[in-house]
Amino acid sequence: MTQFREQFGRGILRPFQRDGKGDFSNESGMRLLKSDIAQLLAIRGPTLTSPGELPWDTDRGSRMDSLRHRHMHSEMVRAMAEQYAAGPIRKDEKRVDMGRVAVEIEDDQTLRVDVSFAPKGTQFGELETVPIYPETGATR
Repeated sequence: MTQFREQFGRGILRPFQRDGKGDFSNESGMRLLKSDIAQLLAIRGPTLTSPGELPWDTDRGSRMDSLRHRHMHSEMVRAMAEQYAAGPIRKDEKRVDMGRVAVEIEDDQTLRVDVSFAPKGTQFGELETVPIYPETGATR
């Protein structure tokens, strides 16, 4: 565990919450990686009509938010969700190796995207999974 702390540093967790000491909760290791991946996928990336949400880094982010209000049972929406999740992680999150992306529909209207990854330098038998909900960007 010490290896991950040194390798990945320390950072603020998402969703933002107070730690009871007057600051935002922060962490290192796998919790930080999961939080950072969820944050990356929640940032609105560039589209044909928008340069992206972050003015200082317009290429960062995903297009997951564009899947809101789509017909969730469509195979095209599932394929888009897989692409919109895997692309930004491969491009921007250099601390992990991508595993698989699984798209499921919960309660007939909620799209859930499970992103599996392994930190660089570990075996793929040690995959971690982050569930992403495009409707809210949350990781329930």
